[in-house]
Amino acid sequence: MFIQLFIKECRQTAKSLIYWLIVLVLIFDYASQLGSTEIMPEPKKGQKEYGYKQSEDKNIIMKMTLGQLLEEYYRENYSTYPIGFYKNVTLDEKEDERIGEIIEETTGISGRAAAEKAVSDWYAGQERTGGENGGMMIMRNMEAEPAAGLTYERFEELMDEADDILGGGSSYGESCRGGNASVPMTYEDAMEEYRELTVKDHLTGGYARLFSDYMVVFLGILPVFLAVTRGLRDKRAGMQELIYTRRCSSAVIILSRYLAMLVMLVVPVLVISVLPLSHCLKYASAAGIQADAFAYVKYTFGWLLPTIMIVTSVGMVLTELTDTALAVLVQGAWWFVSVFAGVGSLSGGMYGWNLVPRHNTELNWSVYHENFTQLAANRILYAVLAVILAVFTAFIYSQRRKGRYRFTWKGIGRSKKQI
Repeated sequence: MFIQLFIKECRQTAKSLIYWLIVLVLIFDYASQLGSTEIMPEPKKGQKEYGYKQSEDKNIIMKMTLGQLLEEYYRENYSTYPIGFYKNVTLDEKEDERIGEIIEETTGISGRAAAEKAVSDWYAGQERTGGENGGMMIMRNMEAEPAAGLTYERFEELMDEADDILGGGSSYGESCRGGNASVPMTYEDAMEEYRELTVKDHLTGGYARLFSDYMVVFLGILPVFLAVTRGLRDKRAGMQELIYTRRCSSAVIILSRYLAMLVMLVVPVLVISVLPLSHCLKYASAAGIQADAFAYVKYTFGWLLPTIMIVTSVGMVLTELTDTALAVLVQGAWWFVSVFAGVGSLSGGMYGWNLVPRHNTELNWSVYHENFTQLAANRILYAVLAVILAVFTAFIYSQRRKGRYRFTWKGIGRSKKQI
């Protein structure tokens, strides 16, 4: 009976317009974000540049952070991302004066006129250097020399204050300062990065993570629409009383429905992943790299499935409990918070307990490896919680079949008995 119901639910899902809209969104997500992804080539000696890497050198962090603050002070506007969205900040007279004092203490440059001269001189120097080196250095971010005697601890205190003045989400907050310090990589740095991708990550592992990063954002919200639509469909069609009288157990009905939605959501992800996988395997074959042909399958089930499971189960339990689309609102709020909480961790490593763990690069294998336990705990937690919610949905369903409970906006009360 379970198999029959499961197959029937899969067929019902395949007939749903919402389901095919979800598939189209996933296809668009892949095509727009990853469709033109190029495989990282092996670095060659003598290249003009090898890209950039984040530096942990405190002096470099101070120089580049202060350079950015000085430039924004001179231009009298600041870029921030308080909740993930871009916000242009213009300060009032008192706040502007305090930023000026911070710049004077940290760089020795006093006043906007002096700041303008410092910025102009620095960029003029970059243009001269760029001309001597084929124009390669013109895009460097500005640097400013720290004032004599400035300690890193005092620098951090003042940058935290500047971030507070700007309303948070600036490049000067604790979580963002390190990202300001990017330095050119050497050939040796580039080769180490390439070896991590091709040897330790077998090429496909890195690109499967990148694929999962983009997919998990949409899979953190889309399944709830399918679950809510499926839960309300019988009510709209007036089929609830007929279904309640069936001999099948509530667990069989709900769990077959749940499993069918999971399968129907995972299948298009796996199908889409065939495209980047084939691209990676073709490159690996030509370059003599031993690729992992099952990397995308592993990441789909290990990284994406737990998110699909919990979002679907939230949709089911709230729909069954309320007979409304409340789950869309609840999941939408959770998704919004999760996505923008992950803005500062796009390079990976800071997975925490986020519903949508981010790793927006095919690189950084070492960071992923070092924090794998954290990510695994995250995924296991959501998978277990999803199963608990699915079982609870079956319990609610069984009680409603017996006419015992029904949720209303006035509370939980006895509903009309169906059988």
